[in-house]
Amino acid sequence: MTETKRIYLDHAATAPMLDVARKACMEGFDHWANPSSPHADGRAAQAMLENARKRFKTALAWDGDVIFTSGASEAVQIALTKSKPAAQYISPVEHDVVLRFARNAKPIPVDSNGLVVPMNLNHQLKAAEEPALVAIQSVNNETGVIQDLGALAKVVRDRGCYLLADCSQSIGKMPLPEADMIIVAGHKFGGPPGVGACW
Repeated sequence: MTETKRIYLDHAATAPMLDVARKACMEGFDHWANPSSPHADGRAAQAMLENARKRFKTALAWDGDVIFTSGASEAVQIALTKSKPAAQYISPVEHDVVLRFARNAKPIPVDSNGLVVPMNLNHQLKAAEEPALVAIQSVNNETGVIQDLGALAKVVRDRGCYLLADCSQSIGKMPLPEADMIIVAGHKFGGPPGVGACW
């Protein structure tokens, strides 16, 4: 009797860890000291952490800040509850975690295909009394609908607002949008589970 080779097809939920990511984790486990401690082991851990942050920024061509998190959920929570704009707009087709942490957000309507229409968003943001945070995911985690974040980002910027793009489903598969904040989850593109970032 021959053994059948297992084929894993659920990369949209969690992708298998890449060998390079596994190796980086093992190297990190060797430097387990608190990176905030002033002793030699702490300084070594801090240097390794900052090197990882620099490499992350270089790989994704980002020149702003990077906050490493325990996953996309924590990154979303930080972005939605710690950012300055009081007014928030989100579409009703966002990931559950976005719907949970948005503070009295105004809903952005979507069309029958689940898409945010740039013209409608423009009309809605025209009525905003102050700069707002607009949260839109690049690819829907349940339906696979791909938003036109390029066009939506232009609308958001032209209206003096800020775009939070949840790119958990598209990172490593599609170009990143021009956004003020981007959310990713490592386990979606070959990284370890329990690692994410907001940048």
